[in-house]
Amino acid sequence: MHFDGLKAEPGGRAPAPGPLRLVQRFVNSVDLEDGPDDFATPAGLGEWLADAGLLSPGAPVAEADRRRAVELREAIRRLAAGDGAAAAAVNEAACRAGLHPVLTGSGSALEPTAAGVEGALGHVVAAIHAAIAEDMWPRLKVCERDVCRWAFYDHSKNRSGHWCSMAGCGSREKNRRAYRRRTSTAAG
Repeated sequence: MHFDGLKAEPGGRAPAPGPLRLVQRFVNSVDLEDGPDDFATPAGLGEWLADAGLLSPGAPVAEADRRRAVELREAIRRLAAGDGAAAAAVNEAACRAGLHPVLTGSGSALEPTAAGVEGALGHVVAAIHAAIAEDMWPRLKVCERDVCRWAFYDHSKNRSGHWCSMAGCGSREKNRRAYRRRTSTAAG
C-alpha cells in the first residue's frame, strides 16, 4: 500500500482536489464490494496513516484505535451520503483530537492537539472542515449502488452524479431498475 493521492478511481474519474482527497482516500480505504480493508488490523491502519503522512512510521496503534478509525470512516461515508446524524461521530473524533483553530499566513486551519492515532484522525476531520469552507464538501458523494458505496468527487457542473462509474455501477443499477419495472409490469 502506498498513499500516492492519485489511486485510480472507478470509471477513470479524477480524484477529489485539495484537502478532500485525504477524506476520499480515508473513506475508500476499504472496497466494500471486493475488499480489501486497509484498516483490517491495527498494523494496517498504522501503515495507511504513516503513508498518508499523518502518523510516524512504527507509532503504536491499538485495536481500540482501529475500531475508532473504522467508526469514523463509516460515519464520514454516511455523512457524504446525506445522513446528517453521522455528524455526531465525526464531531466526537474532532473532540478526541482536540481540534482548534490556528491562523496561518494565508488564512486559518484546524489543527489537532492530540498526538498519535487520535491526532491523525483529527487531520482527516480537519480536512472535512477545510472542504466545507471551500464549498467542496457537497461534491463528495457516495455511490448509490448498495454493494459499492465508493466515495467519489462529482466534477459535473450540476452536481448530478449518482454512481462512482457510469460504465460500472451506473449501468448495473439502471439495468436492475429496468428489469424491476419490466417484471412488475408483466406481473401487474
